[in-house]
Amino acid sequence: MKNKFISASGLDARGVGPRIMLATAPVLAAAIFFEIKSTPFTEIAPGKSAEAGVIGWIWLIAGFAAFVATLIQFISNFPKGKLITTGMYACSRNPIYSCWIIFILPATGMICNNWIFFAAAMVMVIATTFLVREEEVQLLKCFGQKYYEYKNRVGLIFSLPQKIKMLYNLN
Repeated sequence: MKNKFISASGLDARGVGPRIMLATAPVLAAAIFFEIKSTPFTEIAPGKSAEAGVIGWIWLIAGFAAFVATLIQFISNFPKGKLITTGMYACSRNPIYSCWIIFILPATGMICNNWIFFAAAMVMVIATTFLVREEEVQLLKCFGQKYYEYKNRVGLIFSLPQKIKMLYNLN
C-alpha cells in the first residue's frame, strides 16, 4: 500500500512540519497556560483593547482563510508531484507555516492581549528558517533549476507577489 504522504515525485508531505511544531509547542503551551491563568505579566497593554480585539479577529479570519486556501492547494497538487508556485505559494515558499507566523499566532496574541503568542510566532520563524533547509535540499534534487529559480523569486516566509513588485517598481 502506497504511503498517502508521499507524492508522485517521492517527496514526503509531512516534511519538517512536525519538528517545527515540536519546537513551537512549549512556547505556545506557555501562552495558553498563562492565558487560562489570566496572568497580568503576559499583557501587551493594560486591560483589553476593543480595537485590538476587532483587528485581531479580522486578522485571524484572514489567516484561517489563507491557511485553508493553502491546504486545499497543497492537498490537490502535492500528490501529483508537481512544484506548487501559484496562489499562496507565489507569496511564500512555506505558506502553511507563514499563515501561522504572520496571521494566526499574532492575531491570537492581539485578541488575548498576550505577548507570548507573538513569542511563539518568533520561535516558529526561527525553527522554520533552520529546519526548512532540509526540505529545500530535497526540492532542489527533485525539481532542479525550476526550484532554484522559484527559491530566488519567492521568500521563505513572505514576499510580495511579482505583479505588486512590478507595479511599484520594487525589484
